Amino acid sequence: MAKIHPATFAVVMTPFILATKTAAALGVATPLLRAFLSATYPRRVAEFETYEATKHDVFIATFAKSGTNLAMQIAQQIAYLGEAEFDHIHDFVPWPEANMPGLVALDDMRVCEASPTKLRVIKTHASLELVPYAAQARYLTVIRDPKEVVVSAYHFILGLLGVKHRISAQQWAALVVEPGLLCEIWAAHTASAWAVRERPNQLVIEFGELLADQVGMIERIAAFMGVSPTAAQLEAIIERSSFAYMRAHEAQFQPPRLPLVGRGAKMIRRGQSKASDELLDAEARAEIDRFCRAELERRESDFPYDEMFGGA
Repeated sequence: MAKIHPATFAVVMTPFILATKTAAALGVATPLLRAFLSATYPRRVAEFETYEATKHDVFIATFAKSGTNLAMQIAQQIAYLGEAEFDHIHDFVPWPEANMPGLVALDDMRVCEASPTKLRVIKTHASLELVPYAAQARYLTVIRDPKEVVVSAYHFILGLLGVKHRISAQQWAALVVEPGLLCEIWAAHTASAWAVRERPNQLVIEFGELLADQVGMIERIAAFMGVSPTAAQLEAIIERSSFAYMRAHEAQFQPPRLPLVGRGAKMIRRGQSKASDELLDAEARAEIDRFCRAELERRESDFPYDEMFGGA
């Protein structure tokens, strides 16, 4: 399978990191952060435009920083009946919109051939309308409180770029509610998934629900994928999908270490829900709620925002 080579990844990322760190030191990093956020959440995925989804495909179509790695790990372990082994999850899981050398290609079907269930997991942060649809494929989306997404993105993105010490929580909270950036794209993604939630091959899960009953959710996802693991296989899937296991194997999920950024970013940080007040004050949380609620209404989505996340 393909391998993410740390040196090649560093060549791709280092110029942007250097520019961002310099701009942050000068107090003018906002334009570069806008560009990074805009590029992180795709409006178009060229590889998807020519790809025909198959019965082998399990798309993890989840907004960034919304439990994507947990969902991928659960689905990957289910597909391999609790025995998925890899140096990095993207040695097996395609991520079509990521412009990163070494990722396994979308059309590399060796993953299906190696899988005992003949299923393979595909990661994407694209909205559902951009993802190739087929009735025989499966689509799993985790929706997370956008306030929690904002907190997780602050620690991960600014840690990855090595500028977290330069950008305050207040600056970040103001940036993410700008038009066309994180919170608006969260609303577009959420609306797209919620609109198709009743399809038999679409499963939509709330992040807090996934954490609160992970065993029950793993059983639900396995049934959704059409997999019936034995008791021993289910135990292995549950163990390898636990927060403790993923923290102990974080290198299998995080980007390669990069120069210029010190300790960098943690991919598996806290694994908690309802904790956005660790970074955001009441005013910032209320503004994110107001903005996301308005964006969902603008899209005529009936996603129950207040019931799910309002006032948290």
